Amino acid sequence: MQRIFYSTLFAISLLGAFLAGILHAAYPVVALICAIGAISVLIFGITLVGRAWGHRNKVNEDFYSEIMRNADVGLYRADLNGKCLYTNDCFESLSKCFSKLNKNKEQGIIFPLCEGSEKRKAFMDQLLSGGEVQGFESCVSVANEKFIHITEDAKLLFDLNGTPSGFVGVVKNISDIKRIEKELALEKSYLTAVMDNSPESVFIEDLEGKFLKVNRVFADHAGVDNPELCVGSNVYNYLSPQLSTALLDDISNVVLTGEDSSFMLSADDSQGNGLNLDVQHSLFRNSEGEPAAIIGYARKVESKVESVSDIPFCLSNLCHELRTPFVGIIGSLKALNDEDLPQSAKPYAFKALKSAERFKDALNGFLHDFSGEKSVVTGNSLFNPATAFSKILDIYIPAVELEGKSIELIITKNIPEKILGNSQELSQALFGLIGNGLSLMKGTKLVAGIDMQSLAVNKAIFSFFVTDSLSGSIEFSDNQLSNGFKDAVNKIEGEVYSQLDNNFTIGFKVETGFIVGSADEVESFASIKKSILLAEDDISSQFMMRKKLEKWGYTVRTASTGIEVLTCLKDRAYDLVLMDIQMPEMDGFEAIKTIRDNESGKERVPIVVLSGYGADINTEQMALLGINEFITKPIRMEVLKDMISKYLN
Repeated sequence: MQRIFYSTLFAISLLGAFLAGILHAAYPVVALICAIGAISVLIFGITLVGRAWGHRNKVNEDFYSEIMRNADVGLYRADLNGKCLYTNDCFESLSKCFSKLNKNKEQGIIFPLCEGSEKRKAFMDQLLSGGEVQGFESCVSVANEKFIHITEDAKLLFDLNGTPSGFVGVVKNISDIKRIEKELALEKSYLTAVMDNSPESVFIEDLEGKFLKVNRVFADHAGVDNPELCVGSNVYNYLSPQLSTALLDDISNVVLTGEDSSFMLSADDSQGNGLNLDVQHSLFRNSEGEPAAIIGYARKVESKVESVSDIPFCLSNLCHELRTPFVGIIGSLKALNDEDLPQSAKPYAFKALKSAERFKDALNGFLHDFSGEKSVVTGNSLFNPATAFSKILDIYIPAVELEGKSIELIITKNIPEKILGNSQELSQALFGLIGNGLSLMKGTKLVAGIDMQSLAVNKAIFSFFVTDSLSGSIEFSDNQLSNGFKDAVNKIEGEVYSQLDNNFTIGFKVETGFIVGSADEVESFASIKKSILLAEDDISSQFMMRKKLEKWGYTVRTASTGIEVLTCLKDRAYDLVLMDIQMPEMDGFEAIKTIRDNESGKERVPIVVLSGYGADINTEQMALLGINEFITKPIRMEVLKDMISKYLN
């Protein structure tokens, strides 16, 4: 608005001058009036502009003065002799605490504030030579013979000719900072004393294995005089690459799980002497609860066996300590099986008991071999191979289901009911077979089985195997099989084999006798439960729905977006999809359309939609979209259960 007003005055003055120029010959009086008017308007406008400019400068000056007065640091301006020309309110308050201030004859404050002529000279020399001073610390006397710590920053000022004319400065009271630094230094000295007085090697690492602090024992092992020299180094500076990688993997696992770790480590000190170390890693969290560092301990382990005669006693004691807990575990599980458990809990309690008994047998076998005790299970006996294989698979059911896999055991009719052999040793080999199959095979539907090749009357080669139908390329060598599995097969004088063609097969063959006779029909063991893909973006609803579905006996995988649904279906097939409509990234309708497009020419998976918009969709629209059923929220569980049973049972 002001700009328009000033522009108008300027235009009027121009118009007056223009008219005066035109009329001065014909009408000199009128021309004179126009000229006087133009000059008057111009003078008036200039006066107004000057006042406005002065007002603006005054406002700006007041604004900046207010900022300086209310700053939380002391501000000042002084001439080259240090005479004070200006100070703000914060400085005035701060200066009242000083008992000794450098002042001139007029009792004016002389800057800088640092006491002592040498410090003042150093301050001014630095200012005049470099043009500024930053972080100049000093102690200033206050009442009661005490001091406060201050820091001064200053910058040189120049006049229009470029000649130094004075300087401006900032004064800050850093006494609290110094106090905190002193307390931290004291705490650090406490920590150092505690660590150095420990008989164990103590160290603190960051999450990448870099040492932040170590004690003297660690430094002695590393061959350095000062523990501070180890700070910033890495485990690779002291250990082999293989051991260093293992240590870093352990640190990553501690950070991921939040649980302490403990392990034995064999290494050499700086003198080349062998060390057996009991190493522990613990996670340290910061005030926000986030992982911040690893606290580590390494205790040198001395041999406790003083002579060869002590070894049998130590092994016997070890065997006793390992066996004793299993007596309590198995006894408790047997008592639990006798209780009136819920129907859904009985199979798990039974499997836990059987697993504990089998683990006890395996442990006994290991301890017999390890300690030289005579094994209580010797010689061969007759047993059913199909039953033995089935029991091993039964133990693996929970692990198989957690990995989203299934495994089926097929026993052909020609397999005899009884074979001759050591059932315990065969079970150990079968354990290894299933374990290796689950870890090496990438498919979700595996098949286990037994083949027989007759050699003579009552003698044959039995082949126990696990196979996976290949859906892509795979690289495999026998070196990937565990040594424990190979040793177990060698113990029964068997032979490990693998086959990689249209299928990926791992197995072992063993030659043994059998009793003539076969099963009446093909036995089939399946850990396959009907699988459901649950798409629900609300975490609370997802959790409750999943628990309900699992209680009904289904395996469940969850997805929170339409994109996740498509990814899950790409990974494996499901027997049913429960689909929410409102989901981020891709809604349910778009996901269903993509699913149906991808199923062109294939078997269609049933899709049941769960949504609050069911009333607006009719049967024709459902068929057009590829929806099998529509359940309106809030969902009645009996309706959902019946709907699922309709398609899966």
